[in-house]
Amino acid sequence: MCNWQRLLCATLLIVPVSFGWAESNIAPNFVVVFTDDQTYRAMGYNNDDVQTPHLDALANEGMIFNRAYVSTPICVSSRASMMSGLFPQQHGAIALNSSGFRQQFIVDKSMPTLAGMLRAHGYDTGFCGKSHLGDPKQYGFEFGQEHRGLDDQEAFDFAQGFIEERAGSMKPFFLWIAPHQPHVPLLPEQQWLDLYDAESIQLDENFREQPLKVSHFNQGGPGEHYYRDSKYTNNYKKLSAGPPRSKKHMQDFNKAYYATISHLDHQVGELVQQLKDSGQYGRTLIIFLSDNGYFLGNHGLGNKITMHEESVRVPFFVHGIGVNARGKRSNSLISSLDVFPTLLEMAGIAIPSHLEGKSLVPVLSKPKKTLHEYVASECVGVNGEAGTGHRMVRTNRWKYMLSGVNEEALYDHKTDPYELTNLIDTKKHAKVRKRMRGYMREWMDDVGDTHPRPPEE
Repeated sequence: MCNWQRLLCATLLIVPVSFGWAESNIAPNFVVVFTDDQTYRAMGYNNDDVQTPHLDALANEGMIFNRAYVSTPICVSSRASMMSGLFPQQHGAIALNSSGFRQQFIVDKSMPTLAGMLRAHGYDTGFCGKSHLGDPKQYGFEFGQEHRGLDDQEAFDFAQGFIEERAGSMKPFFLWIAPHQPHVPLLPEQQWLDLYDAESIQLDENFREQPLKVSHFNQGGPGEHYYRDSKYTNNYKKLSAGPPRSKKHMQDFNKAYYATISHLDHQVGELVQQLKDSGQYGRTLIIFLSDNGYFLGNHGLGNKITMHEESVRVPFFVHGIGVNARGKRSNSLISSLDVFPTLLEMAGIAIPSHLEGKSLVPVLSKPKKTLHEYVASECVGVNGEAGTGHRMVRTNRWKYMLSGVNEEALYDHKTDPYELTNLIDTKKHAKVRKRMRGYMREWMDDVGDTHPRPPEE
């Protein structure tokens, strides 16, 4: 028995919970759908251009979180954060290098993963889709494997089989589905492309053909002006180019991107039907979110990595058992790190004090409840060195960004939701700047960030 398992046995007791299943001792099932590179505007309930009828139905029957942010907008680090409940500089997966996470959570077993804790408390744990952290059975999952198919069919086939095998069972399960879609290369079948007319797709107000030469838009190492590609391939054309990107280029890209999401929507619809057929639907909580956002020509960029909304903000909704205020939207600031403690609380498991997130359970009853004074995100180590790169703190109204070369940005989301006007040097906002710098220093101290702190005022 490893150290964290002994700690669990000694200190993590099943605690009373206020949900209806507590009296009958029936624990809820959890299904998490964790997509890849899906920005928050790429969902039908946020954007009329996108056709996602099954996801929209689930979201509208549950609770939609309008302001959900990831701990980091890069694939490997974000996945490690979901499993560890920590920021990258704490769990050790830096950018696309998972070795630090694997050392802490697989080799040393110094702390438990989300899957490991649920399994230790009686859950069947299953994984399918894109891991990016190695064999999922090494970090807490009993069943499943990584599936590399770009259309995710193998992953959803596994998910449906996993659910079918548990038809009528009273033992709770935790199923983590990590689709590859809508990550590039985009390969939607023609039936999904036919849903969209590229010329009618509206680009956002902050679309540019190429980015400004400012460090906040840099997607490489500190001091570079490196910009990543937006590319897709399908049966009739191929686009692969960095900026400048024309309006037509991005409309064509968006068509393929949205088509891929519509295919994913169809697969989720089939999964929900399987839950119903198995008799497990009524006792299952479904959480849907993405590992990070994606630029669709916003600010002249493709890909992710920076601290702008399109990169760090993701679609997020919760559906099913435990959602008491159904059919609501919440503007409460939340983090992807909140998933870990939420599932623990709903399973009746004490929440370890080292987790950085907070349980969403109070908000599921009271959508207007404030959970966080601010949320943070970081994308450090793109060049392989921890402590380098971008970071941000976001309150209800304001966002403060600190780039890898210490340039600052301050945006007022009440008047500037597309982040077009940097207010960092305006005298009018000196008090706001001071407060946001303080939040940034507080967060950097908390996670042990090695980057220089913002200036004191």
